[in-house]
Amino acid sequence: MLRFFVLIVILSVGALLPVSARAGLVCEANIASSLNFGNISVRDGRREQTSGPVTISCFGGTPGTVVQACVTIGAGSGGAGPGQSPRYMISDGTASLQYQLTAQNGASSGGVTWDMVEHTITLNADGSAMIAPTLYAEVTSIGALATAGTYSSRFEAGSDVQFSYGENGCDHSGGASAFTVGAVVTTSCAVDVSSMDFGVIDTAIADPVHNTASINVSCTNGSAYNIGIGSGLQPANAGPTGRRMANGANLLAYGLYHDRSRTSDWGDSPATIAAGTGTGGDQTLTVFGSIFGNQSASIGTYSDTVVVTVSY
Repeated sequence: MLRFFVLIVILSVGALLPVSARAGLVCEANIASSLNFGNISVRDGRREQTSGPVTISCFGGTPGTVVQACVTIGAGSGGAGPGQSPRYMISDGTASLQYQLTAQNGASSGGVTWDMVEHTITLNADGSAMIAPTLYAEVTSIGALATAGTYSSRFEAGSDVQFSYGENGCDHSGGASAFTVGAVVTTSCAVDVSSMDFGVIDTAIADPVHNTASINVSCTNGSAYNIGIGSGLQPANAGPTGRRMANGANLLAYGLYHDRSRTSDWGDSPATIAAGTGTGGDQTLTVFGSIFGNQSASIGTYSDTVVVTVSY
């Protein structure tokens, strides 16, 4: 009889253990390890965006309980302005790239800066739950604010990333993960060219006829570029002053120049190209053109096509 009583006591203790083990609510937050913008261009006001999940998991709680979960994201290794706006990625310890982390898509369209964001979770029948709100990132440096380079900012768990939770507010500390924000600003250029129209002129051309055209170029801030202009479809000889407009078999000689006085030829050889440095926005260069004097032309419409090349 004594053995039977002891056996009952042992079984009773074993039955109580699972009840004690599920008494505590535990939550944790894991952020995507990398928010990588990849290769980007920020010329002309173009904004770049990326995003990743913030996975918040809870278990061991009472089914149906409403839990508050708070994720706080600090400045990161690149630093930040007041109120974490803007944040900065750093390149080589000198150049910086402005960006922002938000709880809604689009920092430029009013997204709330992610400083401390609170979420509400309702535990399911197992006393657990998981949500995955999105962390949005947007580069807010545009034009002259961004130079080419590799940029990053590191957010360490416990210092830059903090997580807390609780049934009566965020009063318990939970586990959090580190992550990195990165981007590579690449050198790029875009070009737009206007036409040069000399209008209606006499068939007997005694004096030169002048006009201009514009080249609008936009290159990444700090990036060197060259602009060359080809010799056209029917050049009489090599060089910028050997260009010809054509009306069938009839030709009309003209030249293109860097300067108003028409003394600096503009071509596509190293000695005749234009050189510049990008600002991240539009830069306008004027092409000065002249139909040479002392020519006679047949009646008709004359034209030529030249290729404008931007090298960077």
